[in-house]
Amino acid sequence: MSSILKSFLMVLVLFLVNGCKEDKSPSSDCKAPFVINMDVVVANDPLELQTKLYTDYKERNFKVELFKFYLSNWALEKKDGSMVTLNQVNLIDFSSSSDLNIEVEIDTGSYKNIHFGIGLDSITNASDPAVFESTNPLSIAQNTYWNWASKYKFFMIEGRVDSSGGTNPNLAFSYHTGFNDLYREVTLSLNDLMVNTNGDSLILELDISKVVDGSYGTVDFVSESFSHATDETGITETISNNLQNSFSIK
Repeated sequence: MSSILKSFLMVLVLFLVNGCKEDKSPSSDCKAPFVINMDVVVANDPLELQTKLYTDYKERNFKVELFKFYLSNWALEKKDGSMVTLNQVNLIDFSSSSDLNIEVEIDTGSYKNIHFGIGLDSITNASDPAVFESTNPLSIAQNTYWNWASKYKFFMIEGRVDSSGGTNPNLAFSYHTGFNDLYREVTLSLNDLMVNTNGDSLILELDISKVVDGSYGTVDFVSESFSHATDETGITETISNNLQNSFSIK
């Protein structure tokens, strides 16, 4: 091989390796790491299970003992309106020691919105949990499946509230949403987030106080302490609707 040809090949390799890095206007041909950090709060206080006390909208002390929910059908919308779909289901489980961060690889470029679903769409909700490995978010091992309904639980929160106004939570509450008609979708602005080859990240925050006291109504831990998606009082529908306005980008 001649020295001229060798030099040409070296230049070509360097161009292919560094082409994305040198591009000041990143194209969809370049990939970058992207991390969605999941954060859950009650008003301004970070969620801590079992021990930490919070105050509800009726000034009663309560604690959360179990908290988990599904997020799915992720998509990032570019400035030009095109979509980058992530095609994954995530189970956010605060009773687990696993990392709550969602790590993906996306096209570089400018993004204006992020889209995701709370729960599972009808096709995914019809899955058989027995066919998945135990570590899969849809596995029967996750304890998020109603065998009697052959459907998944989308959002689960359980805890205790002090019904007498003290600091000793004595009354249990439990809410599980599910079924296809309680699946909800959310769109949040990214304010033209520019992702280059170095990658980027964001914090997706869920505020539990807005879930039980939101624009679609309130849920009373004492008088409406239990609902597992089969009630006629609309508790799980209120929770599902409030969830849409309980997420924000930090």
